[in-house]
Amino acid sequence: MKKILIVSYVFPPAGGITVQRALSFAKYLPANGFEVHVLTAGNAAVPVLDPGLLKHIPPEVRVHRSFTPELPYYLRKKIWSLLAPRPSSPQAPKESASPATPGLRSRIMAGIKQRFSPDPEIVWVPFALRRARKIVRQYGVEYVLVTAPPFSSFLIGCGLKREFPQIKFISDFRDEWLRFYLTEFEFLKTPGTRRKAETIERETVERSDLVVAVTASSLNEIRSRYPEQPDSKFALVSNGYDPEAFRDFRPRPHGTGKIVVTHAGTVYKSSSPRYYLDALDALPEEIRARFETRFVGRITPEEQPFLENRKSEIKLLGNVPQAQALRYMEETDYLLLTMTNDYSLPGKLFEYLATGKRILAFSPVGGEVDRILKETGAGWCAECEDKSMARRMLLKASEPCMIEPDHKRIGEYSRVDLVTLFSAILQQRLEQPSRAGLAHAGVS
Repeated sequence: MKKILIVSYVFPPAGGITVQRALSFAKYLPANGFEVHVLTAGNAAVPVLDPGLLKHIPPEVRVHRSFTPELPYYLRKKIWSLLAPRPSSPQAPKESASPATPGLRSRIMAGIKQRFSPDPEIVWVPFALRRARKIVRQYGVEYVLVTAPPFSSFLIGCGLKREFPQIKFISDFRDEWLRFYLTEFEFLKTPGTRRKAETIERETVERSDLVVAVTASSLNEIRSRYPEQPDSKFALVSNGYDPEAFRDFRPRPHGTGKIVVTHAGTVYKSSSPRYYLDALDALPEEIRARFETRFVGRITPEEQPFLENRKSEIKLLGNVPQAQALRYMEETDYLLLTMTNDYSLPGKLFEYLATGKRILAFSPVGGEVDRILKETGAGWCAECEDKSMARRMLLKASEPCMIEPDHKRIGEYSRVDLVTLFSAILQQRLEQPSRAGLAHAGVS
């Protein structure tokens, strides 16, 4: 048995789509000849808990949990909201010594961002690294897979590689860091954070024996920054869905007499439903009244205003365990997805595909989301800012229509097969690095 340590800041009982990739590696690598260890934060600052996911961890997988000196997620968000600079009105008084003044808030936040750079989870790194060293020594770990975000976790892999040069270090980029992540989230938008992120990413890529990305576009973006590195160091292993989670999935009528559209997962800037809701509001009343939109999951404070004062019916169902989210998806007519850039793929897209339900996507035409929908025949895609295209898509959705997805193509995104592919890449590139062997194995 080859011994691998998976380092993932989030892991069950944490919930949401964020944990699914690390969970799938832990779940299916044992069948591919690995003794699996997982190192995660024992008290991670996460917005969602889903203890039901614990049952998906095989009993032979050893989960190690280390302390992190972080505030609980919602307390951290509350402090951020209180300290974040607010736009001042022309009538606002000049800055005073009061803690509530915008100038003082800005200085406090600048200090916090500098201390917790490149992300707040960096405070976990020294505790995790200490625990990881013990795991490597005690169990003779040969492979270390670090999956991110949070991207500060890569410091754990770099530290282990410096101390144990014989281990194989795999860095797994679930998101593209410098182009996407640093511009998407307000806390990370500082020059200092970018400089530190660039330094950490370079060290990570240089020390990694394998760099993995989840989309071809993201892989090419990362690869372009390090032309001096060999092509064999970079690999694509897509996100996917767990077929076991959908084993009992049974589409059923909702009985409302409406066209039900469901968005599952967190609503934030790049997954904003505003484009869909704007297009829906612009439809004639007799058509718009036939739609009911449901949101299952967390809605960030920044996006909450875009759901208010709408002309169509909206239901907010809140955070629920994965099993309950699937029940809501069973009775929907369409699944709603937004991705505002052309190089990212939301992990939930693959769970959407697994349901066989029709997908309404707002994303750049020709981008990664559009490509997947065209390949699988699972739905339609409209440009976020193209109101005419969005209108045509919703009018089409309002009429009886048949979408027959390509189930064989969707099946290629089973996490069972993707983890098997990952195992093959490890064997071919890290155990037998011959290019002839790669070509014979058909691994790209």
